Amino acid sequence: MTSKTEALSALIASARGDRPTSLESREAEEVLNIALALTVELAVSNDRIDRLERLGAELRGEPVEELRDIRYDGDIAQERYDATEALLMRALRVILDPRGPATFAKE
Repeated sequence: MTSKTEALSALIASARGDRPTSLESREAEEVLNIALALTVELAVSNDRIDRLERLGAELRGEPVEELRDIRYDGDIAQERYDATEALLMRALRVILDPRGPATFAKE
């Protein structure tokens, strides 16, 4: 079975043509893309976390702080590790792209 990280790696490796750019510096373009990817990931994660914490606290009749202090090991810890690895792949995909740096037009 292919993991999400492996699927994303395969997708990046199969990319063709020049990667479109809008800035003069390749490094600035990469940093901007990483920052935007992380911002999207963080916004989605924060929304999910907020909803789950509120629902979990309500269902358990506990303060939200108790839910935030729960620690896991075993399979659950591995799933969390895999999710973090996939997030890093999505955020850093522009650096991992095998197409190399795009040609930047000089004005």
